[in-house]
Amino acid sequence: MTDQREPGLRQRKQAATALTIERSAVGLVQEHGFQAVTVDMICAASGVSQRTFFNYFKTKDQAILGAGPGRLDERRVREFLASDSPDLLAGILDLLATLAPVGTEDRALAADRMGIISRTPALMQKEIERLSDVYEELKEVLYLRLRRSAPANEPPEETRAQSALIAHLIPGILRFTLEQQNSSNPGHPHAGTEQLLAGALQKLLPAAPAGETAAT
Repeated sequence: MTDQREPGLRQRKQAATALTIERSAVGLVQEHGFQAVTVDMICAASGVSQRTFFNYFKTKDQAILGAGPGRLDERRVREFLASDSPDLLAGILDLLATLAPVGTEDRALAADRMGIISRTPALMQKEIERLSDVYEELKEVLYLRLRRSAPANEPPEETRAQSALIAHLIPGILRFTLEQQNSSNPGHPHAGTEQLLAGALQKLLPAAPAGETAAT
């Protein structure tokens, strides 16, 4: 019984230590700037040795970026692919829900981290590289869903291009969601996002000529 409990306790302690280091790294960068922060400063603020730091993170950059992005939830992917709902945007946002932190404190840390990344080109490039696997996964999921309802005369290459374009919106959607952590409905992080995004995208489309009606 004891042997079964110990790994769980050890893992919780390791997760807590990693989170402490990440929060210290992000907090120091917010206070002093990215270039000024050193591993020694992060260790001092976290109350850990350099040896402990390097057991968790290879570099200062990695501590600031934190754990890599999550993966799409398999159950949600299956539901998305099987759905016949015309509200594709709501389905996409539901898929992305598993990539954003759930806890209020974690969401605050993620929002601060995203602010640092957006102001630091080197970190932005690394974050884009880390998102590449999620991007490729979502691009393929979107292709399968879009291809199922695509017009008979639409070439597969065009559907793939559409899927890739939509997938490229992920970083912006996630960042916006994190920045809304103090919204009036924190229990539903995507509340309002669907309507805002749909309205913003609609503004990019040319207005229909006067007198023209939508096709039925």
